[in-house]
Amino acid sequence: MSLIESIPFFKSKSPQIQQVVSESWSERRQVLLEDANLFVWERILEQPVKHFLTDVIQHDPDPIVSKIEAESVFQTIRTLRSGWDRLSTLDGDLFWQDVALLITDFLKLTKRSTGTMHLRVIDDNGCAKFHTDGYPLRLFTTYVGEGTEWIPEEASNRMALGTTNERIVKGQNKIHRLKEGHVGLLKGQKPNSSKLQQGIVHRSPPVLGAGEKRIILRVDI
Repeated sequence: MSLIESIPFFKSKSPQIQQVVSESWSERRQVLLEDANLFVWERILEQPVKHFLTDVIQHDPDPIVSKIEAESVFQTIRTLRSGWDRLSTLDGDLFWQDVALLITDFLKLTKRSTGTMHLRVIDDNGCAKFHTDGYPLRLFTTYVGEGTEWIPEEASNRMALGTTNERIVKGQNKIHRLKEGHVGLLKGQKPNSSKLQQGIVHRSPPVLGAGEKRIILRVDI
C-alpha cells in the first residue's frame, strides 16, 4: 500500500456491484463485467405473441426441457414446438422465433456450444425465498405473468442468506420486479469468488393462492 492510500481520506472505495437495466438488448454484454451481476432488457412483447400464449396457457401445456445445440437452435425449436402449437388455433411463429433468437444470442454471449432450455407453465411460488444460485449465467424471462424479483446490493444482507426474507432484504420498498416480457441475464454465485463476483439476490414472485399462472423461459449453461 502506498503512503497516500494509507491516509483514510485518500483510501479508494471498492467498486459497487451493479445491476444494468436497459431498453436495448444490444447492451447485454455489460453483464459480463466483473462488477455486474444482472442485466435486464425492458421490452414490450408483441401482441401476436401475447395472444398466442394467452390461448395456450389455458390448456396447461406439458413443460419443454431440452438440451439445445448452438448450431441447431432453430431446427430444435421447430421440433419442440409441435405440442404447444396443437393447443391453439393461433399462429405461434413470432413466439417461437423470439425463443430461438434469445437462446441463440445467449449462447453466443456466453461462448457456449450448448445450453438447456426450460419452457413451462408455473402456478406456484417456485423459490419463494431470496437467494443466489450457483450457475455462471442464466437467461430468464416471464412471457405471461409476473417476473422475477431481485434486490440491489445496497438492499441485500448477504450474511442472512438462507434465513428469512425479512432479514435478507433491507426494506420491502427496495425489491425490484421484472415485468412481463422483460429478459433477465442473472449471474450466479461462483465458489471462492471475489466480492465483485457476487450472484444476484433474487426469488420467484409470490403468486400461490392468487390463481395466477406464469409462462417462463429459462436457459442454463
